[in-house]
Amino acid sequence: MVSEVALKTFLLLVLLVLLTLIVVDRRCIYVRDPLATVYKSDLRQDGRQDGRQSGVQVFVNASGDVLLWRDAEPGGYRILVQGWNKAPGTPMRLTCLRWMVCLAEADHPSTIAMDWTGNNGRRKGKYDPHVSMTGRAVSFVNGDGTTMRVELR
Repeated sequence: MVSEVALKTFLLLVLLVLLTLIVVDRRCIYVRDPLATVYKSDLRQDGRQDGRQSGVQVFVNASGDVLLWRDAEPGGYRILVQGWNKAPGTPMRLTCLRWMVCLAEADHPSTIAMDWTGNNGRRKGKYDPHVSMTGRAVSFVNGDGTTMRVELR
């Protein structure tokens, strides 16, 4: 049988390893923000221009990058908006512990650019995401031409 002292020592070592991982890879770790709210410009509610989008989980990292994750079908997506390039896209590789934390493969993870289907699906014009990032909010134009706004807490 394992003694209480050995168990406490083991748990302390696990905690130290996790803290070291967080300090070293802090830009790779995205932590869920349960209080964040996502709005989309094409959802009309109560006469307001932007409607709240339900079922979207918001993750943030130490650099202020934002990951939006929606599982619901149809229309599930993962969108990563990074401050260094301000180009929304789908992350190529992402490991997640559901509803809690995600781990990217690098500080600046590779993404697949959004497919521009704006202008009523005619694909005319050039895609310009109009990304705006502050410590409290992120907004960008989605691939279908709608504006998405994320309010962080």
